[in-house]
Amino acid sequence: MSKGNRVRKLVAAMAAALATGGVAASLVAITSAPASAGTFGSMQVVCHPSHVNHDDPIVFPRQPGAAHQHEFFGNRSTNAYSTLSSLTGKPTTCSRPGDTAAYWVPSVLNNGRRVVPDRVIAYYRTTKIRDIDSIRPFPRGLKMIAGSAMATASNPQPTRIVNWSCGDGVEGTARPPASCPNTTTETLRLRIAFPNCWNGKTLDSADHKSHMAYAGVGGVRGCPSSHPVPVPELSLNFRYKVAGSLSGVRLASGGVHSAHADFFNSWNQSVLAQLVKDCLNAGRVCSSSISDAPRP
Repeated sequence: MSKGNRVRKLVAAMAAALATGGVAASLVAITSAPASAGTFGSMQVVCHPSHVNHDDPIVFPRQPGAAHQHEFFGNRSTNAYSTLSSLTGKPTTCSRPGDTAAYWVPSVLNNGRRVVPDRVIAYYRTTKIRDIDSIRPFPRGLKMIAGSAMATASNPQPTRIVNWSCGDGVEGTARPPASCPNTTTETLRLRIAFPNCWNGKTLDSADHKSHMAYAGVGGVRGCPSSHPVPVPELSLNFRYKVAGSLSGVRLASGGVHSAHADFFNSWNQSVLAQLVKDCLNAGRVCSSSISDAPRP
């Protein structure tokens, strides 16, 4: 059996274990014609901010107040004591009712004052995966962190993982632009991309990163043999209504280079599985209306 067939057999078996049932196809909004297999598929979810605190159930579980200040999106119940069981089925600020996952990021401060986020757009994509039919849903309870709180100006993060810009359609940079125009469309944006290859064994790791890897390393489309299971590339685009000079912008984690984000998968697994099948595996672009995301 070829390596490709072995991997497909492995991920197919995992998918059967991960999925917990079907869901109506009406949950998927298709905005483009089907693409051919092996091209590109995506879906998006819009989530408004839920709450803010100094908790981090991944890095500092059961230690309330131990973290720097975080902005939480999606699951309204997320706190230092959160577990998969406590998050499952709770209310969400996200546009897709099945997305009860927890997303969080350090607060943005402007001249020392908290900037209330406008929203986050979560893109789930087939990035750098050749065989998009092999992509599987995140396993229930998966935890992961993208970016690094330890990054500095002298040791910055790759802009393919973390970048700042004013609005969309422009090249992101390692630090915020000097200023953003005072318009409704070109708000400050922070983009953080998560790894999309899983080791197929553990839902977390000591550093909250080693169980995951990025696809396409070395110019080869696909996952490394150490992390053979392709999952969606989660790209979080945080939006802030900040205009004019950005010289006073900092992160609660320190400076502007320490951007990172956390993800705790507590999606309704059957909804997630259906979306992955209908959007990513099928090579379709599925949207979620910004206006239908519930406000806190």
